[in-house]
Amino acid sequence: MRIILKDDIPVYQPARRLSFSENQDVNKQIDKWLEQGIVRPSSSEYASPIVLVKKKDGTTRLCVDYRRLNRKLVKDRFPLPLIEDVLDRLQGAKVYTTELMRKGVVIIYMDDLIIPAKDEKEGLEKLGEVLEVASKYGLEMKFKKCQFLRRKVEFLGHVVENGTIRPSIAKTIAVKKFPVPTTVKQVQSFLGLTGYFRKFIPAYSQIAKPLSDLTRKDNPFMFEQPQMEAFEKLKKLLTESPVLSIFQQGRTTELHTDASQQGYGAVLLQEAEDGKLHPVQYMSQKTTSAEEKYSSYELEVLAVVNALKKFRTYLLGNHFKIITDCSAFQKTMDKKDLVTRVARWTLLLEE
Repeated sequence: MRIILKDDIPVYQPARRLSFSENQDVNKQIDKWLEQGIVRPSSSEYASPIVLVKKKDGTTRLCVDYRRLNRKLVKDRFPLPLIEDVLDRLQGAKVYTTELMRKGVVIIYMDDLIIPAKDEKEGLEKLGEVLEVASKYGLEMKFKKCQFLRRKVEFLGHVVENGTIRPSIAKTIAVKKFPVPTTVKQVQSFLGLTGYFRKFIPAYSQIAKPLSDLTRKDNPFMFEQPQMEAFEKLKKLLTESPVLSIFQQGRTTELHTDASQQGYGAVLLQEAEDGKLHPVQYMSQKTTSAEEKYSSYELEVLAVVNALKKFRTYLLGNHFKIITDCSAFQKTMDKKDLVTRVARWTLLLEE
């Protein structure tokens, strides 16, 4: 592996003091790595301090504080899979096996493995194939964190069960315990935490607007009643464990949209085994200062266009219905002299 630095000036930091027991843990781990050929003695001018992190089971993980060195690194742009794409691949599965790779500091979040299967038989067959590959290449699994042939598992911050997903308990607890923000940075942290699950919340952008407005550069920080109401509403919506269905190819699909001067939104729905339509994902967006000047029927079309862009990977090549304000939509599409932006929208809709 080649590491590219922005300059050749060495980064050196002195060692941090450790307790006797911590030193024993460090020496034991280093001796093991030396024996396995993972590390080797070095006289490099670069040095970064060791950090011991306590794990949930009481043992320690040997880490290194590379923050100063990382600031000098040229980032490696490796294309990790999108979490949404990974979750979409679970469609049709009823049984799941999750495994955690040991020492996952190299494989990033891909040390979390999930094996979806339609039933226990297929699950056992796939598990055998995975374990065979792991054995061949010397990959170790952390048995305590493995779950085999479960109907419900936690994966990448989501609980997956019977073709549905919802935020994990740990994430909802983090949202519930989040203190009332007193700084812009804390507001940004809260929006980052809740925004990760915005697909679960109808009209997320409109609800969060009083908070997101606080993060604008020239706005004074004033956390008043509108901000508190938005803060509490987002917490309430996420801690109620909202559930979404995993998209299934071939099922009856509908796209519902709506728009106003403040924003627009959509929900992608599919018919489930109970014959009812269930939400797959929500989308919402605040209108920009320019979009606020659009007519109502243009906003309705804008909502459809952006919903189609958002859900393109699900809808392209599939039959689906669009449920919207039909009169407004038809009125815009029937106009002879379309403005440039509407003409662009019609070209997109033809896809």
